[in-house]
Amino acid sequence: MPEKSFAEMRVEPRWQLKSTVSVFTQDTEEFVGLMVNWSEQGLMFSTYQALKKGDRLKLELVDMVSKTGRRNAHLTAEVMWSHELTPSLHGNGCIIFEGSDELDQMRRDYCIQE
Repeated sequence: MPEKSFAEMRVEPRWQLKSTVSVFTQDTEEFVGLMVNWSEQGLMFSTYQALKKGDRLKLELVDMVSKTGRRNAHLTAEVMWSHELTPSLHGNGCIIFEGSDELDQMRRDYCIQE
């Protein structure tokens, strides 16, 4: 029996982003990476370094709403997996434990179902 692909192992549908969403740490405001997609309970973002499974992260998502404005959303997530996309880029899947009201608004406004 052939091995299942990453996409076939998904429990929930994923939404592709309609805009670029940057990921930062809440405490240091350090750039972590870029969002790739998300679902109702999780998210995937790319980083230059692999993240460690089980790490809890307090993240801030920043989305440029217009040329002069931006929107921020806070969340706490746990790394469930890290997968090498290229030799210098990693995809990291996380489950969301808690998120701000702004996170829910971003989901509604900037996502379309695959």
